[in-house]
Amino acid sequence: MNENIFISCGEVSGDIYAGEFIREFLKINPDARIWGMLGSEGVKSGGDMRWSYEELKLMGILEVIPALPRIFKLRNQIAREIMKEKPDAVILVDSPDYHLMLAHSLRKQGYSGKIVSLIPPTVWAWRTGRVKNLKRDFDFCLPLFSFEHKFLLKHDVHSLWKSHPLVHNMKNVCISEEFRKRFGDEKIIALMPGSRHYDIKFHLDILLGTAELLRREGKYLPVFSVAPGLSEELSDELKRRVSASGFELWNGEGRELMLGSCAVAGVSGTVAVEAMMLNRYMVVIYNMNRIIYAILKRIVHVKNISVPNMLTDKQIYPELLCDDATPDNIVRKLHSYLDDENRKREIDSYLIEAKTLMGEENAASFWAECITNQ
Repeated sequence: MNENIFISCGEVSGDIYAGEFIREFLKINPDARIWGMLGSEGVKSGGDMRWSYEELKLMGILEVIPALPRIFKLRNQIAREIMKEKPDAVILVDSPDYHLMLAHSLRKQGYSGKIVSLIPPTVWAWRTGRVKNLKRDFDFCLPLFSFEHKFLLKHDVHSLWKSHPLVHNMKNVCISEEFRKRFGDEKIIALMPGSRHYDIKFHLDILLGTAELLRREGKYLPVFSVAPGLSEELSDELKRRVSASGFELWNGEGRELMLGSCAVAGVSGTVAVEAMMLNRYMVVIYNMNRIIYAILKRIVHVKNISVPNMLTDKQIYPELLCDDATPDNIVRKLHSYLDDENRKREIDSYLIEAKTLMGEENAASFWAECITNQ
């Protein structure tokens, strides 16, 4: 039984997964002490936040490079604390560039406890060479998707998988009375601008333009989601700009907004998987620096960026990248689904197929059992 657990996450989604793991682990090991780099979800579930994940909340190479001295200092500080306290296990959640570096530092310093990669790096998509880091420094990996698990096993990485946590977490998503009263029978298009500074910077203008086109048509009501993980500054900026343009904002769960919508348009990420779990069609967008995009096209080994498309190898969701991510294209793709009943039935059947590949519930309980028993 593990009594002392270090856990680290570096962003909103990682904090959510860390919180789910902590909650389930404490059910099995109620006396365990779980500490590390966390956010509000990890703390709420019973973790001791020694460092805030905000210290690592970066996106894009232009943000990371100036922060490297601070990141190295943080790594060294955390590694020293781990070597001092010698926890039974070190659980590193997502944020691979930082966590691979931390794991290797710990092994070089002689840490002999269990190191686990919860949500390992996307070696199946790019930078496959990091497989050697996983084999060298980690006892095992706990990926989110079946195709990741198969890839890791094929490359001799110890991987354990049962399901994605959304299978369990989204069972009870429903429309609240507040939502019904506010929007009534409106035909909503949910607009999801993301939860990071990078997302808002590169996508909000595109989605505002999309909302304007939808408003002119008059058939659908565009509603912007305010992601709970946004900093206060970003949240205020989003609300100000959307309100100034005369569009609706939804401050509740983004999942509820998507469930109450006819379709979704938004930034690539977990939200696409959530839309799939809710049987909602989504136009996926991702905008970035053109030079970086040209480089990535040469080194990324997958043809899709959206997980629902990867699960079935079918073009369930249209993906509009960089210059293709325009309001005109987004609205055109929305109509290609909403206005064509045959196409709608086909996409809906693909969504059902993709959902079956998400595994059984409950992923977080499975993670806790693996950490306890492996």
